[in-house]
Amino acid sequence: MDTHLNRRQWLKTSAAAVAGWVAGSGAAVEGAAGRFFGPDFDSGSKVRLQYNESHFGISEAAREAIMDALGDCSAYPDDHYHELKELIAARENLKPENIILGAGSIEIITASLHVYSSKGDALASDPTYFDFVDYAARVRCPLRQVALTDQFVLDLQAMEKQAGSPIGLVYLCNPQNPTGAIAAHRQLRPFCRRVSRNALVILDEAYSDYVEDPAYSSMADLVREGENVLVTRTFSKVFGLAGLRIGYGMARPDIIKNLLQLERNFAPVSSLSLRAAIASYKDEEFVRNVRRQNREVKSYMYRELGRLGYAFIPSHTNFIMFRIQPDSQELAKKLERRSVLVLPLKFRGANWIRVSLGTSAEMRTFIAHLEDLGGAEFREPVD
Repeated sequence: MDTHLNRRQWLKTSAAAVAGWVAGSGAAVEGAAGRFFGPDFDSGSKVRLQYNESHFGISEAAREAIMDALGDCSAYPDDHYHELKELIAARENLKPENIILGAGSIEIITASLHVYSSKGDALASDPTYFDFVDYAARVRCPLRQVALTDQFVLDLQAMEKQAGSPIGLVYLCNPQNPTGAIAAHRQLRPFCRRVSRNALVILDEAYSDYVEDPAYSSMADLVREGENVLVTRTFSKVFGLAGLRIGYGMARPDIIKNLLQLERNFAPVSSLSLRAAIASYKDEEFVRNVRRQNREVKSYMYRELGRLGYAFIPSHTNFIMFRIQPDSQELAKKLERRSVLVLPLKFRGANWIRVSLGTSAEMRTFIAHLEDLGGAEFREPVD
């Protein structure tokens, strides 16, 4: 995407340009099911496209690990804590003392809010991951939010200006939730180095496994360099373990030690979760196949949204945001009455729908209902 496009030009061209690209790419959404993935959509159940869950099941290795772990449920999971930390540390060229595990990455992020909000306000983008905003309010941490750029990415220049005053922590979701956009590593890495001198910088990389753009890079190297950063990831997305609640963070040992002070018990992650995470983390073929499935379904959605005339934000994740009129809540309610669940959003005076990428059958179902309900009533022409 040309970064010199203004917002109106970008919205006008996004659907047609990207849909045209994927139409010529030869990508196909059919035949998505395979030995790694769950069954296709059951028409008798709801289509859950609001939480960005993976709809492609779990790896066979994870399934077997869960079954094997059932016999060990009477024992505390100490050994598997160490095993998973060592696996992550080895892959990231870190040490186990650089790793913290939690019941989802959000548990680690909220612990950082408890610890570091005492040093000053929190700083994040607007919009950003909703649970971070919600939890900041719960712990009464003042939150400053900086609007995204016209390309719907982090406005690092504006955020750095805000970071000049007392800030306890800076929260950056990259890839960005809810837009699906990324901040390029060439701008993000020097930003983190400068800002982390005065505040903890949290880099939420929940969707990093889906990114294929070379402009993107994890900031885990900053942990290796000893910077004041916390990089968090989750097993809830590409690995399909959202229901088992497990994630991890990477940081300097002193930061990890601070976060562990908020750990509510010595084993907050279950044996089943740990064993499934270990097996999934090792199963690189499974991850490659999920990424391929996600890419194919996303190409299908680009084509269909373009065909229907909806402007959307090209995504580096397992969800897409597209713009509608006049009311996203109204469309979401109509879809819900048809057992299709999506997330309605409003920001910058516009209405949006964020839709998770499910199986090929689920997305065909979604597009069929959108086309039936939408028409001119919800489509927003861009002049």
